[in-house]
Parts: sequence; C-alpha cells; structure tokens
Amino acid sequence: MKDYLYQLYVEAGAPPTQRMAVEIEQDDALPGSPSKATIHRIISSRELPAAQEDVVSVALALARGAGRNPAEVDTRVRRMWVAAHFARPLGTPVSDLDPFALEVHRAIDVPGEQPVSRLPAYVPRDHDTALGALVDRAIDGESLLVTLVGESSTGKTRACWEALERLPADWRVWHPFDPTRPDAVLVHLEEVGPQTVIWLNEAQHYLLAPDARTAEGIAAGLRSVLTDRSRSPVLVLATIWPRFWEPLTAPSPTGAYDRYEQQRKLLTGLGRCIEVPRAFTETDLRRARRKANGDPRLASALKGASHGEITQFLAGVPELMRRYLCAAPAEKALIHAAMDYRRLGYGPALPHELLVEAAEGYLKEHELGLRAGDWREEALAYCALPCHGVPGPLTPVPPRGGEDTGRTYRLADYLEQHGRVERRLMCPPASFWEAAIRHCAGTDDSVALARAAQRRGRLKVAAALYENALNEGNADVRTELARLAEGVGDVVKAKECHEAAWAADRRARWELVRLRQLLGEPGRAEELAHEAANQGDSTSLTRLARLRQEAGDDEGAQRLTRNAAARGRIRTYAGLARSREEVGDRGRAETLAFLALDKTGSTYALSDLVGMREKAGDGAAAEHLVRAAADRGKVRPAIRLAGMRWKAGDRQGATRALDLAAESGSIFALTELARLKRRWGDVDGAERFLRAAVDQGSTVALTELARLRERAGDRQAALGLYHRAAGRGNTDALAHLALLREEEGAGEEAERMACSAADGGSTFALLELAWLREQSSDREGAERLARTAHRAGNTGALVLLARLREKAGDSSGAEDLVLQAAAAGDSRVLKEFVVRREKGGDSEGAERLASAGGGAVLLQLAGLWEAEGRQAEAERLYRRAADLGQTHALGELARLRQQAGDNEAAEDHAAAAARAGHVEALSDLAHVYARRGWAGDADRLYRAAIDAGYAGALTHLAALRGQSDARWEHLPRYGLTADGGLSDPWCFGCSGKPEPSAGHCAGHDATPRGHGPRPAGTYPTRR
Repeated sequence: MKDYLYQLYVEAGAPPTQRMAVEIEQDDALPGSPSKATIHRIISSRELPAAQEDVVSVALALARGAGRNPAEVDTRVRRMWVAAHFARPLGTPVSDLDPFALEVHRAIDVPGEQPVSRLPAYVPRDHDTALGALVDRAIDGESLLVTLVGESSTGKTRACWEALERLPADWRVWHPFDPTRPDAVLVHLEEVGPQTVIWLNEAQHYLLAPDARTAEGIAAGLRSVLTDRSRSPVLVLATIWPRFWEPLTAPSPTGAYDRYEQQRKLLTGLGRCIEVPRAFTETDLRRARRKANGDPRLASALKGASHGEITQFLAGVPELMRRYLCAAPAEKALIHAAMDYRRLGYGPALPHELLVEAAEGYLKEHELGLRAGDWREEALAYCALPCHGVPGPLTPVPPRGGEDTGRTYRLADYLEQHGRVERRLMCPPASFWEAAIRHCAGTDDSVALARAAQRRGRLKVAAALYENALNEGNADVRTELARLAEGVGDVVKAKECHEAAWAADRRARWELVRLRQLLGEPGRAEELAHEAANQGDSTSLTRLARLRQEAGDDEGAQRLTRNAAARGRIRTYAGLARSREEVGDRGRAETLAFLALDKTGSTYALSDLVGMREKAGDGAAAEHLVRAAADRGKVRPAIRLAGMRWKAGDRQGATRALDLAAESGSIFALTELARLKRRWGDVDGAERFLRAAVDQGSTVALTELARLRERAGDRQAALGLYHRAAGRGNTDALAHLALLREEEGAGEEAERMACSAADGGSTFALLELAWLREQSSDREGAERLARTAHRAGNTGALVLLARLREKAGDSSGAEDLVLQAAAAGDSRVLKEFVVRREKGGDSEGAERLASAGGGAVLLQLAGLWEAEGRQAEAERLYRRAADLGQTHALGELARLRQQAGDNEAAEDHAAAAARAGHVEALSDLAHVYARRGWAGDADRLYRAAIDAGYAGALTHLAALRGQSDARWEHLPRYGLTADGGLSDPWCFGCSGKPEPSAGHCAGHDATPRGHGPRPAGTYPTRR
C-alpha cells in the first residue's frame, strides 16, 4: 500500500503536503480530513496509517493529479488498507520469545535441586562483547549479518539469545523453519520488514542446502535484504560449525567454478564473523564462579567440566557421550545409522522407518539373535530418554502445523559432530542404502544420498536414488542419471535423460549433441549445437566438427568450424585462416582473419597470418596485412612483424613495419610503437612517435616524452613536460616531479607531491623516496613512506623495505616488516623470507618465520628440509603443519613413514588425513603398496579410500584386481554392490529403475566381497 501511495504521489508531481491538506479539507466529497503531518506520514513514513478515511482521501487527491480513475483508486486503497491491517507481521515480538523455540540447548538438571530459571545463569565472554556492539549498531539503524562460528554446544545460540535482550520492544524475531528451513526463507524473505531479526541457527541448513540453486538463492536474497535501505534495520543472527564455515568462505582456485560465490560474498563481504571458543578462559571461569552460588547447574558444570568446557557440560554432553558409548548394540546401531544419514547429507528429521530398517545391518548375526521381536522400539525408547533433563541421543520431532508426516527423530548435535569425525572413513552397510531407497522423504535427501553413494562406488544404489528424486519431481538429476546410464553402456537411456532435460530447461548441452550424432541423428545434433552457440557456448560446434572429422566427414567438419568461427570463436577463426593459408588459399585466409577482426575485435588471427607469411619469406604480403590492420586502428600485427624482424637482425625491416602502423595515427598505436623503439635503443624514433601522440592530446605520451628527456640529461625540458602532464591530471608525472624535487633537496615538498600522486594511484615515487630515506639511514622516514604507499594500495611497499633491511644485514628489522606485511594480508612475503633464511643457513630463523605464517608456510619449509635430506626435521615440521590444520601434511607424513619402513604409522597418518578430508592419502599409499607388489594391502587401502568417498580409487582398484580377474575391469562402469562387493553388470529396465543386465543375472559369481572373508594367501601382502 505504501509503495502504491508513493507511486501516485510521484505521478501527481509530488504536490506539497500543505496544499494537499487545504484541498482535502475544502472537498466535502472526500471522507477524511488529514492534517499536513498526517499526510506526510501516510506518504513517506514506514508506519501503517490508522484511519482508513484519511488514507483514501489522500489517495483520491493524488489520483486527480495523476490522471487516475478515482473509483478504481478508492477500491484498491480500501482493500490494501484492510489487508495491511489484518496482515500478520513476520516474526515474533521479542517480548514473546521462547529460547527453546529458537533452539537454545536445554541445560542439565541437577539431582535434588530445583532450577531457579529455565536457562542457567549466563556468563558473558569476549565474543558477547563483540556481538553486543554489532547488535547496538543494528538498533541504531544499520542492517547487519553476524555469524557466530564454533563447535557444537559451545554457546553460539545462547549468545545470540542473550543479545536479543538488548533489542527494543518493537523488534521482532523471525525463525524460518516451516515447511523446511530453505523453503521458509525462499518463500517469506520478501516479507521481512524493518526492525526484524532473521534467526538462522545452524546456517548450514540454509546456505549449504542440497540443491545448490536453492542455497545460492537464499544467499542472494539475504544480500538483497541487507542492502535494501527501505527495510533497514534488519539483523541476521547466524550460527555455524567451523567445518561448514570453511568451504563457504574459502576462495575458489583461479579459473575454477565458484560454487559458493553468493554465500562467500554474503558471509565475508556483508557479514561479520565472531569466533566462539570451545572453552572458558581463566577470566571466564572466575566470572562463572561468582555467578555459581545462585545456580546449581552452573556450579555443577564448574565442578564436573574438564578443560574449561562449561557450555558442553551444561548441554549434557558428558552424559550424552556416556549414554552413547555404553549403549547396547541395538541402541548403538540406531545412533550409528542416524550419524551416517546426517553426515552423508540427509536432513535433520530422520523418519522412523528409515532408521529402524537401516539399523539391522549395523548388528552382527549373534547380536540380532539375542534381541526380542520389538527390539527396535525398545532401542528407540532408550535413545529418546533425556539425559539429566536435556534431550537424549535421538529425540522425537513433534509434528508441525497439525500435519501428520509420520514419526521422525533428530540426532543430538554433539553426536552428529562426533559421528562426522569418528565415522568419516566408514561406508554404511547395505541395509542403510536399501532403507534409503525405500524411505527417503524428500528429493533433496535422495539426491544427497545418491551423490554419497556415487562417491563410494555404489553406482546402482546412486541410480535408484536419483530415479526416486526424479519421480518426486526433481528434474535436475536427469544429467546425473544420463552419465550413469552411459557408464553402463545404456546410451539410449542416457539420450532419453538428456532429451528430457533439454525439453525441461531448454539448455543445450554438449552431451546430448554427442549422443544425437552417435545414434544417427546428425541433423538434430547440428541443430542443437547451433542452439548451444546461440546460448553463448560455441564449443559444441567445434567438438562436433572434430567428431565428424574423425568419422571421415571433412566437408561437414569444415562447415561446422566456419559456423563456430562466425559465432566469435577467435582461435577457431585463426585455425581456419591458418588451414586456408597452408593450402595456398590466401584470399580465403585473409577473409577469415579480417572477419575475426570485425566480429570479435581481436587481431589474433591476423597476427598469426602475418607471422606465417613472414616465415614463408613473403615480407611484402605480411606488410600488406599490417597496413590493412593499421587502417582499422590495430597495431598488434605490426608489433608482431617488427618483433620477428628485429629478432632476425633486420632493423630496417622492423622500422618499416612500425612506420606502417604509425600511419594510422591512433594514440595507442603511437605510444606502443614508441615503447618498442625505446626498448630497441632508438630514442630518436621513440621521441618522434611520442611527439605525434602528444600533438593529439595524450598526457601518457607527454609523461613518456618527459622521461626520455630526463634520461637524456635535458632536465629543463623534462620539468616542463612533467608540469604540463601533471597539470592535466597525470599522477605519474606528478610522481616524477616529486623525485626531481627530492634531487633538488626539497624533501618535504617531494613527500607532499609523492603523497598526492599516491592518492591518484601512482605510488612509485613514495617507494623511491622510501628507498632514498633508507639509504640515508632515515629509517623512520623510510618506514613512514612505505606505510603510506601500502595504505594507497601498493601491497609490496613493506616488502621492498624489508628486502632493503635484509640486504643491509638488519635481519631483525626486516623480519618485523615481513610480519607486518603478512599481518596486512601478504602471505607470499613470509614464504619468500623463509626461503631467504633457509638459503642463508639460518634454519632457526626460517622456522620462526614459518611459524608466524601458519601451517601452509611450515609445509613449504618442511618440503625444503626434506629435499636437503633432513628427514627427521622435515617430519617434525610436517607434524606441526598438520596440527595447524594442513591435512596434506598428514599425507606427507604417511609417505615419509612408509619410506622409513614404518607402514603401520604410515597407515595411521593416511587415515588421519582422510578423516580430515584429504581422502586421496589412502589411495596414494595404496599406490605405493601396489608398486611394491603388496596387492592385498593395496586392495584394502583402495577399498578404504572408496568407502571414505574417493571415487577416483575405483579405477585403481579395477586395474589392480583386473590383473588376476578380468571381471574387475568393469568396476568403473558398474561399481560396487550396496555391501561393497563387485557388482554384476546392470542396466536401466523398462521401468527406468536399475536392474541386472540380461544374460548376466543367473550364475554370475559376484564374490569377492569388500567386507567378506578372503581365502588365505589369495593376495600377497607385506606381512
């Protein structure tokens, strides 16, 4: 309604509110009589107008001025007013909040004591101070996102709850969770208004939603809310575990697909991060002791918690872990099944049938035999039993909104975190996958488990889960199904999947182009390749051309290549032009090269052609192309030809090539040619080109000309030219003037001029002055100037000063500057000086600097020491790097221990690396075993890598086992069975579901099994 009224106000010409008040008062036909102040509030303020008659009167007055139909405006505004007054604002008033509804952990009960409040006494810590300051900024009108990062049960959510106490009574808190967390945000985010807290507890459920587009949409929507001034202030309070924070905020490698770009820009660009420590400090503990007298729960935590982990004790973690570790096999089986579902991507609400069916496979035969028929319900009852007043390992989830979705359970957060670490290398049993196929409740869950199965080589399971997701309406899985289908040789099914995906999203994919060509539909393949080019991807045309060329269809291949070139593929143009030139068709070659220039603006094809003709000895033809390019304002072909001739010793020919380019008269051409002349030592020629550019108004050429005059010793001419360029705003010229003033002894004026130049982006004068101050022993001045350059954006300024001090023998001073530069974000400087120290024989200094740089620099130094043969010292550094989170260091430790003959320690390190996420370490060690002929141990580690989620080990295992059993050669195609054995060949049946291939079902011996017994002596081992 407010937007509509403002639109009418603008259309009416923004009439003064005083005039509107007079007109409305004098018009008896209007129902209300608002004052000037009321009219202003109706049009401009955020508050909802109270009187409908006043709003309608204002709207009708504006409608007249805007030329709108009064009857339509009257009806529309009345409806809007009613809707606005009956609309329920998003969120709950802060005075009505329930901490447990916001997922604050319930605290333990102390036997024999009655709690004095619902929550234990709160002990503010350092992170609360930081959080409170940011909340105050939100109260003052600033929209903010604050993310608390910490392990489970460290007090993140409680800290956010305490921060809400600072908010005024008119603020509201919105906790999106119904029907699912991601859906709630996507549907209702547009309704968020000012003075709202968006409560994103366990933010990974939103920002790492299984559907990447959903997660990206949530991040983008939150960014829009935070930057929308009309909705300020909005405060987003989020909590997250470190293992989820790291992938969301880590920058992607250069050139790689940036999967979490939106999330990273939200969390680190707009947001603030506050780390919540795992344990209380001594100061925190002293504060807690002062508060413990009034709260038996806090007193109990202080007495029973170890290592300062007070919040974990209050959340019942010790009792929870005791219940888990001491649980009977059936109860533990349920908990392990829940752990595995959560760590492999299933949502928080775990269906009853999913858990109880999966749990059976976690029990041994004799354990099953000892249980009664209702053992599942008894085990669930044990798991649901609270621990000292806090939820048990598996808590029943009450139905929401009266909707009966069946019995579901939630795994305790701390056990979930524990399972992610302790069970990282384990692949669930067959019952887990079979239950998932039958009982996955949502498409996101099916897709997440399908991907997990795929990474673990359970390809048939993955296919079944993808099929379930597709049948439930998730069309995005068709491409994955197509890949699996083609993998098992079912190209018809693969094409069907790609065709359906094309029909659904109209995105032209190369895979479908290829399959259409292979299955005898060349016309439709070409049609789709052209559509892909229309969508911006002309690679399908060139790849299809290669397919046809391989099939002997040269004419069709050339036609497609020409079409790709016409779409702007620069290198395709160059390839076509080159091929025409090679067969003597110069006219067609030139046409293609100039077509590339006209279509793309690139001289790549033309320069390539110039080079070919020059190499062929036809300089005149090369110059013809250079002149034609120069006529179009392009000088790169001339520079290419001049460079070739200069390198060949033809100075006169090189000069002629540059003169041809200069005829174009463009400033760019003239300055580029001048630089080339100067590089060759032809100062007069360089000046001639620069003066021509200056005549056309180039300040860059003016500065370059001044530099030439200065180098020639013509100081007065240089000063005049620098002043002219500086007067036109050229900061490089100002920087040169600063250096000239320094030479004249005017140091203070030189510094002022250099600082002015730096403000405009030119910092080299500051660096030069810093160098001069350092040489004259004015270290304070040198450091001041270097810092100024650093603040102006020159990240190498402190590094330069550090190098100067290092060269002068002041290692301590250099080290201080290196550490300052590293603290400012320049990580490369630490690596550089670590190498300097090591090459200079100062290993102690190298290690000291490496320690300041964290695990990555220690890893580098360890590699240097290992290369020098210092194995024991290298191993010590690898251990330190591993302790600082460098998982690759664990892989290096595994390699070193194996080389030393300590295979047991090597496997321990490889397993630790895999648990930390570097699963390839297991496969790498398996390679070593395989090369040594220890096939049995290699087999075991390859399987361990696959079970941990490294699908790349499938091919290695296939190669290893295929040496003695040809059936294993098909492992990459058909994968493993649900229980880890070699899968029989399978395909997609009539129903679309994966099923055994005809002719392979009966009598196919699918042993060996990954978890079954091996005949002794079958595979050689190292023991």
